[in-house]
Amino acid sequence: MLKLAAQRLRAGLWTICALALLAPSATRAQAPALIAVAGEPAASALDASEQGLPASYTRAIDAAVDEHERGHFAEAREHFRAAHDVFPNARTLRGLGKTEFELRNYGEAVKFLTAALASTVRPLTPPLRHEVEHVLERARAYVGEVHVDVQPGSASVSVDGVTVASGPQAALALQVGEHVLEFRATGRLSERRQVTVRGRDQINIQVVLTPPEPERTALPNANQERPPYSAPSYRKWWVWATAGVVAAGAVTAIVLASRDPDTRDAPDANWTVHTP
Repeated sequence: MLKLAAQRLRAGLWTICALALLAPSATRAQAPALIAVAGEPAASALDASEQGLPASYTRAIDAAVDEHERGHFAEAREHFRAAHDVFPNARTLRGLGKTEFELRNYGEAVKFLTAALASTVRPLTPPLRHEVEHVLERARAYVGEVHVDVQPGSASVSVDGVTVASGPQAALALQVGEHVLEFRATGRLSERRQVTVRGRDQINIQVVLTPPEPERTALPNANQERPPYSAPSYRKWWVWATAGVVAAGAVTAIVLASRDPDTRDAPDANWTVHTP
């Protein structure tokens, strides 16, 4: 009986040791599955390699998740962008949307989160979709949608000095507050509109840019200053005075030329003018 009990005790000890050795392995085997669910869009390196994702994508995702967990949202956004450039999918869009929300860029957050829900590339799992829908609902409380219909269709649309879209139609998610929209097109007069956006607003704007008016030849102005009046030469007194002097001189010369030669030099002699 003692021998049998000793054998059973040794078997029990071996079983306990075996379970102790296998427990870490079981934990390690479950880790990738936990990361794939709770850490999306991040995926472990093992998960990424199994799906054939590029190594650069995996590195960018891991760095993005690390920065996000540290509260470094601007840095996380840059890593998510790098991953999205390598392989755009629903998970990278989700990461971009969440970082934009944390940075209070609610218009950008709405854009990325909406795209994440619609993407069919590495689509979101049901838990992730629920999370994204919740964040999206919060972001929409801080933005309004401005729907623009502008003619001509080549017109550009600027918001607060930054070109963001082009016609003929555009949908803009703008944060609450005052904004200035400007519309420009070649050969047309530009136009500005100021809008006040409130949370969940739906604003419709229609704009038709008109061509400039043709230039007209300027007509003379009746009140325009005229040059000083100058009388014609024949109306000036000094012209007639000069003419009179010349005429008198000519008459005197004729008279002198017609005097008698014998009496021309006598100082007291009388003289007569002879008519030719």
